[in-house]
Amino acid sequence: MQTKRPITAVLGSRLQYGFFEVLVRCRMLFAARVVLAFVVLYYAMLPHVRQRCAAYIGHRFPRAGALGRFVHAYRLYLNFGQVLLDRMIAGVTGRFPFCETDQQVRQRFAEAGANPHGCIVLTAHIGAWQVGIAGLEQFDRPVNVVQLHNPEDQGKHYFQHGRGRPFKIIDSADPVGSMVEAAAALRRGEVVCLMGDRMHGTRQAGQGVDVAFMGGSIRIPASAYALASITGAELLMLFTVREKGITRVFMAERLAVPAGLPRRDVSVFQPYAQQFAAALETVVERHPYQFFNFYDMWSQ
Repeated sequence: MQTKRPITAVLGSRLQYGFFEVLVRCRMLFAARVVLAFVVLYYAMLPHVRQRCAAYIGHRFPRAGALGRFVHAYRLYLNFGQVLLDRMIAGVTGRFPFCETDQQVRQRFAEAGANPHGCIVLTAHIGAWQVGIAGLEQFDRPVNVVQLHNPEDQGKHYFQHGRGRPFKIIDSADPVGSMVEAAAALRRGEVVCLMGDRMHGTRQAGQGVDVAFMGGSIRIPASAYALASITGAELLMLFTVREKGITRVFMAERLAVPAGLPRRDVSVFQPYAQQFAAALETVVERHPYQFFNFYDMWSQ
């Protein structure tokens, strides 16, 4: 599968990001959000931008006509822009005043803290997931995020180089090396966060399992379940959504993956991957404009 440019590179230039950063630093947040609405409208009119979310819009809103698909795409990209702006605010100021963690999540993490093998957080490209994960620093455990590093992704700059550095990035460009580094972090009792909804190109193709999702079949990575089986770490599904300007970390369900499962046969992890896919679909049904996976995941 050919790797596409990150959607943040498609939607904006360094100059545009710099303009919004000036507004954020000047605390002109209302002005930033007003400008954002018009900027998103411009990009939503571009066919190649709408094409990036066409597969998802088609699966989520199968009966929508041309105008309906445009409106759905605009609302999706507007929410994505709001999330990027929140991420910028958090990175520039080093504070997370608009992040709330539900009591259930606090309880699950308190229980996971008793596990000396660390904790794996499995999440997806939904809501302000980076802001939500950054808020996990309140649990006084080092947080690591396994994600693909791309220099073109403008928005990541504010978490990698902003104040506070709320989590460490483990580059997933090398699937084997990143898992070795993640396993080492778990042995130190740390938190490791992985994205469970996206494969990264042909190098990871053999490490995925097929699951049912939104009326079709998709392939998602099995690395989180393999890591849990190998290390004995707790595995929690966690999702975030943006509601009324607040990022809510609202779900942390435990996935019980047995230790010692055979690693060479990834199909043994399919039942756990299907549980994750079902949970993600439930969240997407409730919050359709916050699933930011801008590629055709059904055609892999």
